[in-house]
Amino acid sequence: MTTEAAPVNTPGPLQQAHGERPSAGSRWLSGSIRGWLLAFVGFLFLGSAWALATPYDGTPDEMMHILRAAGVAQGEFAPKPTDADLGTGAFQSVPRSLVRENCWMFKEAQPASCAREPGGDATLERTATRAGRYNPVYYAVVGWPLRLSPDWTGILLARLVSTVMVSALLATAAHSVVRWTRHRLLLAGVLAGTTPMTLHLSGAINPNALEIASATSLFAVLVPLLLDPETKLRRSALVTAAVSGAILCTLRSVGPLWCLVALGVLLVPTRRALVHSLRRSKQAMYAAVVLVLAAGAGAAWTVIMKASQLGALNDRTHITFEQAVRFEVIARWGEYLREMVGVTSWLDASAPAAAYTAWYMVLGVLIIASIAFGTWTDRWRLFALIAVTFGFPTLTDAMGVDKYGFVAQGRYVLPVAVGVPILAAYVLSREGVFGTKRDAALIRTVALVVMPLQLVFLWFTMIRWQHGWSDKPREMTLNAFAGPWHPQVGSVAPVLIAVLGAGAVIAYCWTATRDPETAP
Repeated sequence: MTTEAAPVNTPGPLQQAHGERPSAGSRWLSGSIRGWLLAFVGFLFLGSAWALATPYDGTPDEMMHILRAAGVAQGEFAPKPTDADLGTGAFQSVPRSLVRENCWMFKEAQPASCAREPGGDATLERTATRAGRYNPVYYAVVGWPLRLSPDWTGILLARLVSTVMVSALLATAAHSVVRWTRHRLLLAGVLAGTTPMTLHLSGAINPNALEIASATSLFAVLVPLLLDPETKLRRSALVTAAVSGAILCTLRSVGPLWCLVALGVLLVPTRRALVHSLRRSKQAMYAAVVLVLAAGAGAAWTVIMKASQLGALNDRTHITFEQAVRFEVIARWGEYLREMVGVTSWLDASAPAAAYTAWYMVLGVLIIASIAFGTWTDRWRLFALIAVTFGFPTLTDAMGVDKYGFVAQGRYVLPVAVGVPILAAYVLSREGVFGTKRDAALIRTVALVVMPLQLVFLWFTMIRWQHGWSDKPREMTLNAFAGPWHPQVGSVAPVLIAVLGAGAVIAYCWTATRDPETAP
C-alpha cells in the first residue's frame, strides 16, 4: 500500500493524511472529531431516552441480564453451568433488591405500576439466571454500578454505560461512510438499519444492542473496503473493523457465525487485486489475527460453558419439521420483520401500523432499487444476507420445535439484517443511480423520515408502560405524560432528550452532505 499523496489536482478518495499539508490535516481532523461527536451525541440521547423511560425489567430478559451483571460485579465470572432456570443458566450472588417479579409482561393492558421497584435490600442471595453462562466481558463493563448501588441509581447508570458503547459504535458506522469512502449514500443505509428496536435495546442492560451496533459498524467499514476498488486500506478503517468484529464475536454464542457470514458474503467472489492488497498490508494481517482470536475465544467460551443451551418449555409443540417450516414462512416471517423494526417492551408494545409501513418504504427504496440496478453479484450478496436473516430463525426453530417451541425473535438476526440496507445503499451509490446531489437529498430525506419515527416508537411504548394498552376506542389514549406509572425522572424528560437526539442526528446528516460535489 503506497504512502505517497495523490496529486493535488487529482485527489484520491482516501488520500493519506500525512501526504497533505499539516494545517489542512489538522483542520480535517478537528472537523472529523466534531462530526463524530455530533453523531455520537445524537445516538446517545436517543438511547438514553429509552434508558430513562423504561421500567425495571422493561425489555425481554433484562432482569436476567441484570442478575448476570450483578454477579460478575461480585467476581463470579464463570459460575457452574446448571439447570438453574428452565433447564439452563447458572446461579449468581446478587443483591435481593434486584430480584423482582414482573407482573405486567405479556399483559398489554396492565401498566408497570403493579411491580415492586428495585432497591432496599443489598443482602446477597444465590439467584438463578438464564444469562448465567453468557460471556462475562459485556457484564463486567456495565455491572460495576450495580455493586455500588443495587437500586434505580445503579440500574440507570449501568443502562447508560451500555448506551454509551452502543452509541459510539453507531456513530463510528455513520461517520466512517462519510469520511473513509466516496459512497456517502451508505449513511442512508446505516440510518435505515438502526431501527427503533436497536435503540430500545440500547437503553437496557442487554448485550443484544451492542451486538447489533458492532455488526452495523463492521458492515459500514467492510462494504466499501472490500467491494470498492478505489477504497484504500487505511489503518483507521482496519482498526475499526477489527474492534467491531471482535466485539461481535465475543458477546453472544452466535457472534462468530455472524462475523463469518459478513466476511463470506462480502469476500465471495473476491477481486484478485484485493487479495494482493490484503496480503501486503500488515494492518490487514493484524486485523485478521484479532478477528480469529476473538472468534476462537468466543466459541471456546460457548462450548466450555454451554452458553448456547436453551431451556426446554413445559408446553411443547409436537409437529413435524416440515410443518414447523411452513408455519414459520407463513405466520412468522412477517412478524420477524416487525420485530426487527420495533415490537418493544416484552413484545407487547407496538407503534401504529403506519409507522411500520413508513420504515418498510425506506428499506424498499434502497433494497428494491439496488436489486434492479445492481449486478448479479450484488444480487447474490443481498439475497444471501436476506436468506440468512429469515432462514436462520426458521431452521433453528423448526429443528428444536418439539423441545423449545417457537422461540426465535427478529432482534436475534438484526446483526445480519443491518447489512442489507448498507449493502443496498453502496450498490446504488456505486452505480450512480441517483447522482451525487440526489444521494445527498436522499440521505436527508431518510433522516427526516426515520428520526421522527424513532420518537413515535418511544412515545407509544411509554403509553403502554404507563397506562397499559387497549385497542378499544373508548379506552385508547395518546397521552404519554400521564398514567399510574412514571419513569424515575418523570415522563417529560425522556421525550425531550429523544427530541434533542433525533435533532442531532438530522443535523449530522445535513452537515455530512453539505457539499455533495466534494469527495471525502
